[in-house]
Amino acid sequence: MARGRQRRVDGPTRADAVGARLALDEVDAYPQDLEGEGDPVDLAERRTSTFPRRKVFLNSTPTLKGASRIAEEYQLSDQRHYHVPCPHCGHFQTLEWSQLCYDPDAPQRVTYSCRENGCEIEEHHKTAMLGAGVWIATYPERPVRGYHINALYTPIGLGETWAEHVDRYLRVKNDPVKLKRDRKSTRLNSSH
Repeated sequence: MARGRQRRVDGPTRADAVGARLALDEVDAYPQDLEGEGDPVDLAERRTSTFPRRKVFLNSTPTLKGASRIAEEYQLSDQRHYHVPCPHCGHFQTLEWSQLCYDPDAPQRVTYSCRENGCEIEEHHKTAMLGAGVWIATYPERPVRGYHINALYTPIGLGETWAEHVDRYLRVKNDPVKLKRDRKSTRLNSSH
């Protein structure tokens, strides 16, 4: 694609100059075998093998531990996490559920506790924190990039607030099935 339009390929020399781009979404929901031909993700990736400048993008919410395609691919990657600075002390950290602070009897007031100094971070700081954040690779020597991010990073106004996440958690915490599906997969983006 060039500027949103399709590009015509007229022969092998022209094809070599064009990089293939493949984007597969929600790969954990794909069947393990596509009508007897094998894994659909492997099939799609193989179709890009003749392009020297290919890019393959896999995206998914992780599902079952040990059977999650995206979790397996992520384990092979450089494992990047988005680190944001504390607006009070400047310490860079990932946003983790365990650092949310709230009173179960008054869950509408939720703050985040800085990992380094315990600074109380209100959600209105999140926009500036996200803007100043950086992706940091756990294994920078690995050639494949892998990105992990959870719902706590959702920009203000584009999704649920920290208080809404806590409210939902409090509603499902006593139902193991709902809790597993809601928190592990869709909110924290980890396999269960």
